[in-house]
Amino acid sequence: MDASIETLNGHTDSVLAVAWSSDNTRVASGSDDNTIKLWDTQVAKCLSTLSGHAQSVTSVAWSPDKSRLASASSDHTVKIWNPDSQQCLLTLEGHADAVVSVVWSPDGARLASASFDRTIKVWNAANGKLLMTLEGHTAEVRSVAWSAEGGLASASADATVKIWDTVLQDCSRTLKGHFKSVMAVAWSPDGTQLASGSMDASAKIWNPETGEATATFTGHENGVTSVSWSRNGSRLASASLDSTMKIWNVETKVCVSTLNGHTDAVNSVAWCKSTTHVASASADKEVKIWDVNTGEPVLALTLKGHESGVNSVSWSSDGKEIASGSYDNTVKIWDASTGECLTTLKGHTDSIWGVACAPYWKPGNKRVASASYDKTVRIWDAETGQCLHILQGHTKSVMTVAWDRGGKMLASGSYDNTVRIWDTQTAECLGSIFTLDHQEPGAVTSVAWSNDSKQILSANDTLKIWDLSTFEAKEKPQGDKSDPRWARWSPDGTRIASAGYDKNVRIWDSKLSQCLLSLEGHTDWVFCVDWSPDQTQVVSASSDKTAKIWHAGSGKCLSTIKHDDQVIAVAWCQTSSRIVTGGEDRTVRVWNV
Repeated sequence: MDASIETLNGHTDSVLAVAWSSDNTRVASGSDDNTIKLWDTQVAKCLSTLSGHAQSVTSVAWSPDKSRLASASSDHTVKIWNPDSQQCLLTLEGHADAVVSVVWSPDGARLASASFDRTIKVWNAANGKLLMTLEGHTAEVRSVAWSAEGGLASASADATVKIWDTVLQDCSRTLKGHFKSVMAVAWSPDGTQLASGSMDASAKIWNPETGEATATFTGHENGVTSVSWSRNGSRLASASLDSTMKIWNVETKVCVSTLNGHTDAVNSVAWCKSTTHVASASADKEVKIWDVNTGEPVLALTLKGHESGVNSVSWSSDGKEIASGSYDNTVKIWDASTGECLTTLKGHTDSIWGVACAPYWKPGNKRVASASYDKTVRIWDAETGQCLHILQGHTKSVMTVAWDRGGKMLASGSYDNTVRIWDTQTAECLGSIFTLDHQEPGAVTSVAWSNDSKQILSANDTLKIWDLSTFEAKEKPQGDKSDPRWARWSPDGTRIASAGYDKNVRIWDSKLSQCLLSLEGHTDWVFCVDWSPDQTQVVSASSDKTAKIWHAGSGKCLSTIKHDDQVIAVAWCQTSSRIVTGGEDRTVRVWNV
């Protein structure tokens, strides 16, 4: 899914660098085709092409007053251009190898350049005179950055970041923590933090005063080539060889979105300083412009590891972990921030159709329940992977499982047309006290507890609300033909959302006496539905390979999320604006909405 708002085509080879003008009306790009292109981002038009370098243009930088443009090249030179007249004003010669980064000083009086010759050079931008050469790196210097206060930092293939005193012309601090080449470095807008990106597939935030790494962002599947700060310093964008960019919340250290659309390595990323737009340059020969505040769901993580389709997902109550169940007979526990698989729960002898994280979730007390075609329900320790209880009693495949709000009971639904209640501490089946025997043919595919644990909502081609004190059931109107397979109460218990084989989602009153809305748009069966924390929206998962987000008041479809195959499971995090989906394509995907 290409989430970019503009694609700028014109380069004939890999695009290596991108930079916004200070007034944010133009973007400059440098390419392996030896040219620089200037773009009007409002109309997606190439304004001019600057030719003069003999080899690849590796870096571009606008002067603070936007009257000049600097470029660095593999031809060992830096050039300064008048972007309006397209005239080359100066050529700076002195490096003994490719120049891969160039940056202006805050006052526009000097330029700093970084080279494969292991040096940083500082130049007078008015006359091109070499002012100093900074030496100390033991491998190629890949990036250089100047802070608003005048601090100079560099990143190198020697796996370090160095901070330089340009008065003493000496290295004042070396930052160590990456274990592969550091490809990029960038100062925060206020100059109090440094960001770096490395071939070790991570980005780091540093305190330049202490040299301490205060945050490490992992999630990319290949090296990080570029980093850029948002205008207020609250977000960091990272570009990677994995063809994606990620947007990170610097304070929470969480990836808030992943930008997909490029088809090859992303070599450079630059954040516009006056809008929510980000520009990127890629080996696919394209420059793209992105709006990171479009309101559209953005894929944050793709979790891979299941060997077959994923048909059940559940958030932990703190929103930090995700459980997924699969046809491969396993349950996996994932870190919702990094995408790391923390634990794989093995023991079931057939497909898993239901997973549910316990309502209490803290270190040393993390429990997950799973329902399986092997006719059992299991309760697991999510940290150790140990199976704590095997709940036996159903005579056919178990399709669904749900904890009550207090975490003391479980409800399970089965192909044997029953709902069973279990004591989670003793593993005792409370079915001897109360067993729900549906008369209709077909599986019980969904169960849900009311907030007070006094009622259970079940779906098996019909909807029923069971009063656990009287054993009596309320059922949806007999004339309704929706054939529901899944249902969930709204967080406040005043409405019910159901999904079924008729391709629609329905919103009901809390007593099932009236259908309030029918949400139409899916083109195949709807397997699952869930509510947003503020209960203004619902999300549905369908066999048509999509999940849809709907306004629960108007019934309007707000957005559509796509998988590569049927989307069988969906769950809305109740502590943040994130959705998790699971599908036949064997993936679990986390979306920011």
